[in-house]
Amino acid sequence: MSWVSAQTGATLTADPGVAMLALRRNPRRAHLIVSSLLGKHVPVPAQVPLSAAAALGALVRGALDHTPYVLGFAETATALGHGVARVCSAGGGQAPYAHTTRRPVPEGAHVLRFEEEHSHAVEQVLAIRDDTALRDPGRALVLVDDELSSGRTAVNAVRVLQQRWPRETYVLASLLDVRTSAQRAANVTEVADLGACLRSVTLAEGSVHLPPDLTTTAAKVIASAAAPPFSTRSQVPVVRWQLSMTAPLTSAYGWQAADEHAMRAAVALLATRLELPGVVLVLGDEEFLYAGQLLAQELGPHVCTSSTTRSPALVVDEPGYPLRTVISFGATDDPDRAAFAYNVLPSACPDRGPAPGFDHIVLLLDRPVPPHAESGLLRQLACAARTGVQVVVVGSGTEAAVRRTA
Repeated sequence: MSWVSAQTGATLTADPGVAMLALRRNPRRAHLIVSSLLGKHVPVPAQVPLSAAAALGALVRGALDHTPYVLGFAETATALGHGVARVCSAGGGQAPYAHTTRRPVPEGAHVLRFEEEHSHAVEQVLAIRDDTALRDPGRALVLVDDELSSGRTAVNAVRVLQQRWPRETYVLASLLDVRTSAQRAANVTEVADLGACLRSVTLAEGSVHLPPDLTTTAAKVIASAAAPPFSTRSQVPVVRWQLSMTAPLTSAYGWQAADEHAMRAAVALLATRLELPGVVLVLGDEEFLYAGQLLAQELGPHVCTSSTTRSPALVVDEPGYPLRTVISFGATDDPDRAAFAYNVLPSACPDRGPAPGFDHIVLLLDRPVPPHAESGLLRQLACAARTGVQVVVVGSGTEAAVRRTA
């Protein structure tokens, strides 16, 4: 029995190694399904999320007879969508891709907004610079998310997408689908009423049992939980790098095969400059986590990857719970907004589980390090790592290049 089940009676039934339940600090939804395949909240070797995305992309390719447009949901599924798009064209290569965002919208973009009703950050924004590929009504649109609990977010997205770029077919692609049969049927009917066909593909199916009083029970458990400990280690050295690549810094506004090639070339070049023995974590920043997965893969089969997140969740350093430690800090784009990095600090338990502790931590950012991050996120990472921290700021350039800046 998991820790959450023992405390609240909530249960998740799924194949071993797919996901676990946590509790979230969110009155809209008390539970959080934490994926073991995503490389987001739980550090895992890079091949885990990349292989899962490729397998999901193969299912998408098998469900269609043409190259779709792929849309990932921020922030959790931005890298997952990348991996799906990379292999789901009709020929097995890159399909056009974009993901929703909570970042500022660029001037001149085609903008759609919809709601992720249960989220801590409700608004989702799609901002596409070039909508040519989306204007084809015969091209399926693939909506990628790590898990499908009710399908409400996907249906909300389809509703606004059909108003702007109507089409015949949508595909929901997920690592885990825990919708009931009634919810799946309702989603199909709702999309049919909007004039389109809805298909679903998933790597794993499961179910969630939520007691009627879960919100109340979870609030009591969270209120009584001990505060997570802070690291008392002295700070390790911080080394800084500048990485230039010819791809866009974000795939939020559109991504093509040439962009994929450019990003892979840049991170491969960076990997040749980083000599990091021991246990290594590559940490992305919220929506910017795909580059970190690619870098971790280049650095070696045992290098782990995860990312920071907006998601506020309960941390409990107990076996059977997926979020064992946390670093809390002002988000890199807004010092007044809380952000978190789970399982970066080592667990204090003999069985450290998903928080083993790391000798080296590599932080990838697609913006210059702001002053508040120096004293917040970077200082805490320097206290969490045993040997050193590498901070890599990724920028645009006319060619792939890397240089050490400090």
